[in-house]
Amino acid sequence: MKKLWLFGGSKKEFAQTVTQEFDVTSFGRHNLDYSDVDSFIENITDIPDIIVFNIANNGFEINPTKKYTSKEEISNFTNIVNTTFYFQLRVTEWFFQNYEDKRILWLTSLEPYHLKFHEENKEGDLIIYRMSRAIEHQAIYMQNVLHHNINKKNIIMGICVGANVRGTDSFINYVLKNDILKRGVYGFSHETLKDGITYTPQLESIKIY
Repeated sequence: MKKLWLFGGSKKEFAQTVTQEFDVTSFGRHNLDYSDVDSFIENITDIPDIIVFNIANNGFEINPTKKYTSKEEISNFTNIVNTTFYFQLRVTEWFFQNYEDKRILWLTSLEPYHLKFHEENKEGDLIIYRMSRAIEHQAIYMQNVLHHNINKKNIIMGICVGANVRGTDSFINYVLKNDILKRGVYGFSHETLKDGITYTPQLESIKIY
């Protein structure tokens, strides 16, 4: 049985389904200090095959009446960067620098790529959330193009689960168990569970003159 480390959300049914049929070690605020990644790495004695990041610390706050971004919000963003994001980045770097044929699944959001106006959008200004998710994607993209990760066959995949499509947790579990992770960041739809087709952020070509 493959060993899996789960960071965040271990008590929720979603995470439990995602990690079914693995030898799971769960980490969270109950047994981990995200602000001290060096101590965590120094005390590692058992190496997993897969790491799943499911940490909910991304500054998501619905405020349809927001008119400006406060300094408190920026402080919240920098706190996210300095704690949970940095923790995930350093663990990823340590894992991939030292081992080969390893996998990381990063549960994230495609919110940074929502570029068009939608009348049904009732959430308002999500700039802090969008920025915190965007830097996750840059970490994923960067790791996937580094030569040592290509040579070592290390793969990190980001999956957006924001659509709350029923069965997404079981589908992700299938991806993990069958080792079919893909390099990059992907979104799911109802069709994904039927045909396996996921969606990537794309640069759109538009003629402006």
